[in-house]
Amino acid sequence: MRIRGEIFFAEAVAQASAVIVIPACNEAERIGDCLDALAAQVDAAATAIHVCVNNSNDDTVAIVRDRARQHRLPLALSEACFCSGGVGRARRLGHRLALRHSPRAQALLSTDADCQAEANWSRQMRAALQSHPAVLGRIEGLNDLPDDLLHKVWRGGELEDRYLRLSMELAQLLHDVSDTFGLNNAGGANLGIRRDVYLGIGGFRAFESREDRDLIDRVISAGYRPARADEAVVRASMRPDGRAPGGMADKIAARLAGTDLVLDSALAPLEAMLSKFGRGNCVAPQELTAEQAAIDLPVLASHVARLKGMTGPEARRQYLATASGRVSECV
Repeated sequence: MRIRGEIFFAEAVAQASAVIVIPACNEAERIGDCLDALAAQVDAAATAIHVCVNNSNDDTVAIVRDRARQHRLPLALSEACFCSGGVGRARRLGHRLALRHSPRAQALLSTDADCQAEANWSRQMRAALQSHPAVLGRIEGLNDLPDDLLHKVWRGGELEDRYLRLSMELAQLLHDVSDTFGLNNAGGANLGIRRDVYLGIGGFRAFESREDRDLIDRVISAGYRPARADEAVVRASMRPDGRAPGGMADKIAARLAGTDLVLDSALAPLEAMLSKFGRGNCVAPQELTAEQAAIDLPVLASHVARLKGMTGPEARRQYLATASGRVSECV
């Protein structure tokens, strides 16, 4: 694999205390707005941007060069063509080059080329990484669809959103620390990890998709406790034509088509959650269909309401050990 690269404002790249790594595949339409938002970060001078352009035949590279010069961004640009591995390989290469070209950087941040970060995003993520090994920021939509399509997307996601909130709440109620991150619904659009932790677990793997959740799974398996930084917000495009199979764009396309029958892979049927959290069983991942989620949702809500009235995670686990997923035993 041949890699072409160039560095803008090399001394600032080398001295940066944090890096932002962005994979980009044919992102000429959106990479400019992404870099404009990063140029407006309150701590932009202390951060180097590393853009890994892969498998592209549009003007992405030219736009990155233009923005680097326009904003005087400390930026390293790499170009490569992968036979396989997709976004996971791009993130892995981007981080490898970032570790090399920004040797002082201890905070490694990830976002996507179709995203726009709020002005305090990198500062909030870096602050969270001072006390946590890895951090999941909040991802919201850019609302860049026509109003009628936006409404359809939001309506199509109501069930999943409610189920996710309750599942997250249930997981958090079973821990004795206030900053537990709950379920692993990590997104590479808004993710941070410490340099030592990243190197210790072997970094991103070259997956076509889900490389972000795989990274956090391995952070947890290594004995670390990730956290959430809900105040660190990145807004992602709501386009239905994405780059990673099974990613956010595919989800939006399915909602628009009315075919979103399987929910986020971070979610599980209620019986699987009860078996895992209450009975301590090792449960293989199970798909959660929209039909099953609609059945489980009122029962899940009832369990969460009861858990809130209990004191301490141990009492809550004991309750879940004998709890049922059937409506008749929960109302």
